[in-house]
Amino acid sequence: MESGEVLVGVRVAVHLTGIVRHHAGVKDRTYQLPEGATAEDLLRRVGEEFGHRLPPRMWDPGSKRFHPVIRAARRGTPFLEDGDPLRDGDEIFIISRMAGG
Repeated sequence: MESGEVLVGVRVAVHLTGIVRHHAGVKDRTYQLPEGATAEDLLRRVGEEFGHRLPPRMWDPGSKRFHPVIRAARRGTPFLEDGDPLRDGDEIFIISRMAGG
């Protein structure tokens, strides 16, 4: 990055919970994503980083998608839909609905 260059996008704090955290071996992570990034973009990014540690029933590397029980939720709100946009400074929890997070 050159001096004075400004990064455009959103920075989100991610908290892996429950069974996802257990397999990933990581509790917290921060991601810088492009402006307009969605919950689906974030889940893909998390899966690409940690998918090799997750069982096949949780992450499908072929489709680059989590099983539908693995969801993202913004602090203080219900689960996000795939197309929901992320906001700079969001705090996102990756939760297994089946295990209760």
